[in-house]
Amino acid sequence: MTTKTTLTDRYVWTVTRHLPDDVGPDVAQELRGTIADAVDGKVDAGADPAAAEQEAIAELGDPDALARHYGGRPNYLIGPGLYPDYLRLMRLLPPIVLPIVLVANLIGRLTASDDNWGSILLDSWVVVLTVGVHLGFWVTLTFALIEWHRPETDRDRPLSDWKPDQLSTEVPWRAVGLTETAFSAGFAFVLAAVVAWQFTGVSGDAIQVLNPHLALVWEIALVALLALDGVLALMVWQSGRWTPVLAALNVATNAASATLLVWLLSRGELLTDLPTVLGERFGWSTDWAIPTALVAAGIVLVSLWECVESVVKARRSMKGQRVA
Repeated sequence: MTTKTTLTDRYVWTVTRHLPDDVGPDVAQELRGTIADAVDGKVDAGADPAAAEQEAIAELGDPDALARHYGGRPNYLIGPGLYPDYLRLMRLLPPIVLPIVLVANLIGRLTASDDNWGSILLDSWVVVLTVGVHLGFWVTLTFALIEWHRPETDRDRPLSDWKPDQLSTEVPWRAVGLTETAFSAGFAFVLAAVVAWQFTGVSGDAIQVLNPHLALVWEIALVALLALDGVLALMVWQSGRWTPVLAALNVATNAASATLLVWLLSRGELLTDLPTVLGERFGWSTDWAIPTALVAAGIVLVSLWECVESVVKARRSMKGQRVA
């Protein structure tokens, strides 16, 4: 003979099944008393006993939520005490880990595979995306487990104590210094001059890296885009901060430069036959080839980094001005 459990039995069991042994029996007794009192009150008011039990339990709500309340467990993955540390770590890790993964995967594929550079690039980005997802998942899981097992009295406390030394050395909208500007502008102008010199054809002990027979329009475009980076650095310094207009201009110039360089590289028009050039110059073996996929990935990665950096600085500058 089997005994049919009541709705109250099932509800109490669901609430208390994961509670500690020193808490569960007391909670079960309290719940049964609460439900019984509510049912008696509704029956006295003329309700059907079965309907009264159903209504009383419905008023108590989700048993899992009630169990978290009795067990002192949080209703969130990462609470306010851990969230700042979690956010800082999520901002810190991807810019460090993902470029390393990208470069390592490219080097591995280029040295161990005969696939074309398009296939290698696609595979590398898939690997980076996969690592990014795993990075976010495992960091989140780690913080969630820490949150879950922390004593209730410590849940509003951060993992690490904050110190004033962690503040930025300068507010974002005044962070453009003369030294940084001189380096950025100087590097851009010197690079533009070197590229222009390479396109005119070198002589003597110099090594011809860029193709001197590239169409004149592309030579002018590349030199102009590189020089524009230097002009843009001076404009940012004069403005004192990154503005949305300057950030948009930086994104446009970097996108144009990367697109043109990768396109010329894929057509074999950007570089000379370096294995032959270096072989004649230094007596090296010519039985190797330029890893165009790696060069293209480096170009895209650098351009993407500069674009994101300028947009982030412009956004911080706008937020800082609104607060100031």
